Amino acid sequence: MMALTLVSDIGGRIVPTWVAGVVGWSMVCLLFVDVKKSQRYQTVVIAFAGVALLLVGQLRDGNALWLQAIGSNTGLVTMLASVGFLRLIALPATTTNKVALPVGFGAFLKTLAGVCLFGSVINISAPILFSDVLHKHKVLDRLASQSITRVFTSTSTWSPFFGGMAAVLTNVPDMRIGFAILACLPFAMVSFVVVVLEVRLRYWQQVQKFKGYPVNFYNLWIPAALAAIILMLNSLAPEWSVLTHISLSSLLLTVVVLLFREGLGARRILTRFVVGGLPTMINELQLFLAAGVLAAGLVAVINDSFLPSLSGFTAASASLLLGVIILLAVAGLHPIVTISGATPLLMTLNPAPDLLAVCYLLAWGLGTCASPLSGTHLVFQGRYGIPSWKGAFWNWPYVLVMYGVAVLLLYAVEGIA
Repeated sequence: MMALTLVSDIGGRIVPTWVAGVVGWSMVCLLFVDVKKSQRYQTVVIAFAGVALLLVGQLRDGNALWLQAIGSNTGLVTMLASVGFLRLIALPATTTNKVALPVGFGAFLKTLAGVCLFGSVINISAPILFSDVLHKHKVLDRLASQSITRVFTSTSTWSPFFGGMAAVLTNVPDMRIGFAILACLPFAMVSFVVVVLEVRLRYWQQVQKFKGYPVNFYNLWIPAALAAIILMLNSLAPEWSVLTHISLSSLLLTVVVLLFREGLGARRILTRFVVGGLPTMINELQLFLAAGVLAAGLVAVINDSFLPSLSGFTAASASLLLGVIILLAVAGLHPIVTISGATPLLMTLNPAPDLLAVCYLLAWGLGTCASPLSGTHLVFQGRYGIPSWKGAFWNWPYVLVMYGVAVLLLYAVEGIA
């Protein structure tokens, strides 16, 4: 699926995107037994709702994009899978019990900074690798888990290597990615400060004994190298999509570094990850592909008079939309589904692309932080025994505070954009 998606974009659609979509859906069928029941039901409902809307559009005026529905989000999934390869080179695979963990407030700050910096490139792999070490030393308590999930999800608002940015690029193609990154980066910084202030006020005695991750900032060369490769590809082939630039850069850097470090052993490492690592993405794959079907179905039934009561998309509208997406996330609806469903409706209002993009990115960060069914909370439940509903519940006060910050940011973006 990844190869077909990249060939399609690089070759000017010489291979239709729906071909990669067929491969992706085949994988969903083969691995559906590995998906949790609650997520199975969600995927089935979303996909069938999309198919039903496509049928309505087909019967009404023949306006049903069946082929687009099959493969509309394969670029997004390909980017996520490609970024997943970076975990093979970005951080050490294991940290044994013989390594003494740093202790204290400084160790806490370095751990959170490491999650932000590495997570901005290798996505969910970063909090997993950090938390694995803390869990091994039996120090992954509420303080550690909620702090890590908060700063990690705030990183998703600005990092170009997250599913949030990929989803926004897919749904708002006219957005300026550089503007979105610069606009949302202050939000992530404020989030970090809020987390630290809460620790100083509520957990000061506890944080004095906090055992943190032994961060090796030497590895920061990897994000820098990745950014350089992306910029180079963008200058050499500007006609390729941003998703393709990120995907190819991630794969290229991983292979080159592994060959340099491991020689012929790189093949064994890559094969093991393809066979054992990529299939673990089934939850994201089935959700994003189903969301693509729903989005195509909504496009098939919506026309310009669908929203006669709305006249435009302003910062106030964006703030309301942000709140709705967060509430739906709390109820269990992933932001990718809401974003895919809302975009066809909002496009009838001719919204400012940058304002809509920032709204979506903030919604992704806060929604995944507050949702008990987000991938982050489900990972913490499966690997560390922290119930996803409890992890989400711990974050609700933080999300409420950061929603106020997000609203201020949206008004600022409206004034600039």
